Amino acid sequence: MKVYFGSSTSKIDKYYPLYKLICDKISNLGHQLTRDWLDEAKKNLDNDLKINYEEMYHEIIASILVADVCIVEGTVKGLSTGHVMTIALNKGKPLLFLHQDLGNDKFPFIINGAEAHLITEKVYKDQKEIPKIVKDFLDSQKKGKRVRFNLVLAQQENNYLEWATFVHKKTKTDIIRGLIKDKINTDMKYHKDLK
Repeated sequence: MKVYFGSSTSKIDKYYPLYKLICDKISNLGHQLTRDWLDEAKKNLDNDLKINYEEMYHEIIASILVADVCIVEGTVKGLSTGHVMTIALNKGKPLLFLHQDLGNDKFPFIINGAEAHLITEKVYKDQKEIPKIVKDFLDSQKKGKRVRFNLVLAQQENNYLEWATFVHKKTKTDIIRGLIKDKINTDMKYHKDLK
């Protein structure tokens, strides 16, 4: 699966080992991070390098959009963390929200409404708990969530689908999926944003 991992960078010097543990667990389980940003963020902090925030924001959004699931470590409060979670949930991405339950670093986040079923919140007291939490969440998502939506077609488009189902002996869904897969394979902008 493709996994987006996000967290606040405001205390990355303190939390880097924790974030690295999560990213390593995701990779070791055979999943792919949609944005491998952690080492670069640490390097930027250590060397006091200038950051192009507009470019970074675009990369974050693209990474969320191509992800199957999202994992956010939210122990450190941050508006950007809440924003990332909101985008992920609005796009229908299952999300694991990890955080410690510690005084000043406690992150109060409440989800109500239509997206509530997408979020799994896990509080941990010890970093040793994290690998199991991450594994359990990713295992629970392996079957692959399918997205259902209504598609309104013009008569000509429907006529084509009716014809194609008869000629190619496939369902309308299979034909539409095939067309989308063909577009995915040839859309260079999409592939550029994946990198």
